[in-house]
Amino acid sequence: MWAEEDIRVNGRRRKALRHPDAGVIAVHFEVLTPLEDPDQRLVIYRAADEESRAALDRLCAR
Repeated sequence: MWAEEDIRVNGRRRKALRHPDAGVIAVHFEVLTPLEDPDQRLVIYRAADEESRAALDRLCAR
């Protein structure tokens, strides 16, 4: 879909998530919307820094 330009980026931002065990996790996120189906959204989250990446890795290892 991306190569066919059927997706639009609605927003890119950074936010802090508070997890009860891992503490604050900073993430970058993007919201993508298919042009053919604007009622759907795909949200992609990525760790914003090494500390947040390590916290997410610890959570995944559980």
